Amino acid sequence: MSEFVYKDYLPANARVIVDYTRENKVGFSYPLEWTYWEAVWKRGFYTVLTFWLSLHLFLMVYSLPFFIIGVISGLIFLLIHPIELLLKVSVISSDWFVYPYIITIIWLGGIPLLITSWLALDKERMAKWFPKLGYWSAIMMTGTREKVFSKGDISDNKAIIPSFSNVFLNYKTSGDFNEYLEKVEILEIPFNFKMRRFWLPFLSKKEKNDYDFRAVFYFSQAPKEGSLDVEFI
Repeated sequence: MSEFVYKDYLPANARVIVDYTRENKVGFSYPLEWTYWEAVWKRGFYTVLTFWLSLHLFLMVYSLPFFIIGVISGLIFLLIHPIELLLKVSVISSDWFVYPYIITIIWLGGIPLLITSWLALDKERMAKWFPKLGYWSAIMMTGTREKVFSKGDISDNKAIIPSFSNVFLNYKTSGDFNEYLEKVEILEIPFNFKMRRFWLPFLSKKEKNDYDFRAVFYFSQAPKEGSLDVEFI
C-alpha cells in the first residue's frame, strides 16, 4: 500500500478502503467535495506551510545549544568591554527594524505559496509530494504511534484504531492475521458540529467532520496466531 500513488485528485484526508477480496483493491473517496484547486488551497497550502514552519522549528531546536553559546559569549564580551561597545553604538534608522520583519514574512509565508503553486501545476507531482510533506511535518512535530494487535485484541473479527489524523498509516501482518485479513477501512468518524466565530459568537456555521478518522481491519475469522502491527499518525 505504501507504494500506491493516487494520481487523480489531491490525497487530502481521503477515505481509503483496501479490499483484498476485490480485483480493484484500493478505493478513494472524500468527506468534502471540492474541486482540485479548492483542495489545493484549502488543504495543500496549509500542509506545505506546516511543513515549512516545522522544518524551521526543528532546525531552531537543534541549533539552540549554539544560540545559547553565542548569547553567553556576547554577555561575557559585554561585561569585559562595556565602554568600547558603548562607544561604537550609533543611531540606527528605524527602517532597519522593519526590513527583517518583511523578509521574515516573505520567507515563511511566501515560499510555501510558491512551492504549493509549483506542485499543484502537475497532479502527479502533487500526489507524490503532498503526502510526504504532511508525513515529514507530522514526524518533526509529534512522531508516530504504534499498536500491536494480538488474538486477544480482536473483537467481532475486527481490529480498530479508534481515532487518528489520517496523515500516515502503515501495517504489517503475520500468521493468521495475514491469512484472514479481508478489508481495511479508513473513514472519518461520523459526527457534525457547529463552528462559532470568536468575534461574532451568535453566528454559527454547521461543519462536517473531515479531520478525525478511524481505521478498521476486518478478518474473515478470528486470528489465533501471529500479529497485526500498525504505525500511524
